[in-house]
Amino acid sequence: MKKTIIYISVAVLCLCGNTTMAQGDYTSVLKEIESNNIELKALRASLEAQQIENTSANNLENPSVDGSYSWSNIAQMGQKKTLSVTQPFDFPTVYIQRGKLIDIENNNLQHHYRTERQNVLLAAKKICIDITYYNALADMYAQRLQNAQSIADNYRKKMEIGDANILEVNKAELNLASVQSEHDKIVAERTSLLTTLAQMNGGKAINVTENNFSHNTLPASFEEWYKQVESKNPALQHAEGLLLADKQRLKVTQNQWLPQINIGYVNETVAEESFQGVALGLSLPLWNNHNKVKQSKVKVEEAELQLSNTRNSFYNDMKNLYLLSATLIQNADKLNSTLSKHNSEKLLQKALDAGEISLLEYLLEINFFQDAAINALAAQRDAKIALAELYIMEL
Repeated sequence: MKKTIIYISVAVLCLCGNTTMAQGDYTSVLKEIESNNIELKALRASLEAQQIENTSANNLENPSVDGSYSWSNIAQMGQKKTLSVTQPFDFPTVYIQRGKLIDIENNNLQHHYRTERQNVLLAAKKICIDITYYNALADMYAQRLQNAQSIADNYRKKMEIGDANILEVNKAELNLASVQSEHDKIVAERTSLLTTLAQMNGGKAINVTENNFSHNTLPASFEEWYKQVESKNPALQHAEGLLLADKQRLKVTQNQWLPQINIGYVNETVAEESFQGVALGLSLPLWNNHNKVKQSKVKVEEAELQLSNTRNSFYNDMKNLYLLSATLIQNADKLNSTLSKHNSEKLLQKALDAGEISLLEYLLEINFFQDAAINALAAQRDAKIALAELYIMEL
């Protein structure tokens, strides 16, 4: 009978988080994913291409070369040849303002990349947290499966000597089948998560061995903490950058009302005479720039509203996550404390040894305690996921 005792200390260890192994920051895993993730690689290549394209927008326009060859119906007048080479220039201040705009747009690309990088790493970290949960759960069910197998074996032996009936054996067999099914399901879920993590790692297998969660902590003051993280938010920086870009684009548009300059060389040959000199022209932006300044001003107003909305949304999202994390941490701590205080494993063992309860009664009680342990583990997993979202700026 003592062989059927279910040891659930593994479950308690999985919840306490006091082992010497690395405690779930997943730094090395996330660093590897950042290096190998195909989505981020493609985004980096796209960013580089877009920066080159932005820079080329401030290049000079192509020069123009024109020539002609004509002749007269009067023989003594000879032939006429003309050649002109001209280069158009925007007014110098346009290049200065456009160069500033390009710098802002390139910085915005960096902010966009950092936002997408954080989203990818957050998704990967959540998967790591889930894998840690299933690692702990698999350990618990492996022990549970071993004990269920021992119970079923003992009941078969007891039936052979007449100490148990077929109904008791059937219950033991059903318990074994149920635990086996749940164990297999947990292993399959963990394998699926590891496959997803490998996909995020560019198809390279990556393992997460943690099977416990570290202690959860929250900033003492949300407002003080928020002041520090607000400036680190790349999505907010991107919104600020879009406003700066629209303001700078307005300056570019205003400067484009200045005339475009054309400078060139002209050569004309008629019969034996040759003329050459410099050509200078102005292109007046009377029609092409119509309403563009007004449009740019409206875009600035729109960007200001978008920035305000992004800032408010970020504050509210972080506030909600802070409150949610506090609640989940409190729930997890309460479950763990209750589980530790009311561990009746030894009492149940004594009762079983003394014959005060049957084996099936013992099994039901232990299963009840294990279900509570699983609920506590799930509560810690939920708290860790909420904290991962809250601390996204640290990724």
